[in-house]
Amino acid sequence: MNAANVTETPIHTVELPWMPLGEGVSARPLHFRGGERTLQLKVEPGVRIPIHRHDGHVHALGLSGRRRLGDGSVAGPGDYVFEPAGNVDSWACEGDEPCIVQITMTGRLTYLGADGGDGAWTDTPKLHRLYLQWCHDSGITPWARGAD
Repeated sequence: MNAANVTETPIHTVELPWMPLGEGVSARPLHFRGGERTLQLKVEPGVRIPIHRHDGHVHALGLSGRRRLGDGSVAGPGDYVFEPAGNVDSWACEGDEPCIVQITMTGRLTYLGADGGDGAWTDTPKLHRLYLQWCHDSGITPWARGAD
């Protein structure tokens, strides 16, 4: 049996711009495939990611900075966090260094209002459209795999 080489040219992420998502939050999308997305998320020091629910699973690997998770624990560079489908959480970037987290996730992410009701949301197709529009508006050639 011959296995085909499916390795792609590396994406040199440190050379890429950040796509703004909100105040103090930006992303570098890396891959879109079906309902799954991989991205680097950058959160500035002192910024809190509001309470939200994941309808799919999340794999998060800290690249820099310190995240204070909702349970009080701290995740830093090299720390891996798995969140199962249905997980509800929030977290904040602590210290003087931005938090950069590499995330692979599936499903919808829904922010929850003060009353616990559903608010703004995103999923892979929505982020994909936002990314392509941002690239177009910025005059940038899309780099993320699966973004064509």
